[in-house]
Amino acid sequence: MAGKITTYADFQNFMDACCTKVGADPDLSGHGRWWREMTHTTFVTDGMVKGQRVVVVGDPDNSIMIHALRGDTPDFDANDPNARFGRMPLNANSFFADADIDEIADWIKRGCLDGAAPSV
Repeated sequence: MAGKITTYADFQNFMDACCTKVGADPDLSGHGRWWREMTHTTFVTDGMVKGQRVVVVGDPDNSIMIHALRGDTPDFDANDPNARFGRMPLNANSFFADADIDEIADWIKRGCLDGAAPSV
């Protein structure tokens, strides 16, 4: 169900909940809970994890975060021992459900808003 995430706080809580659901402990990942460490402004302007720009606002298809969660590029291929980073989350019992990744992608596509959309 798209639209669960409407604020950055929703996104942060959603990420925590998804990690718990798959048995991931981001605090042991090497980059921690980066979504808790950066502000919304940093996230949407120049937020980086391990030298990679996390999100392209409005464009989930070009957002590294989505590729890391899906494991759909060579850098994040869980089946490739030569992958640069590995699929996120590392060392979890499983990966995020497609529906959860779609929820995050939908929020990115809607502009990573931190509240209601501005009226026109």
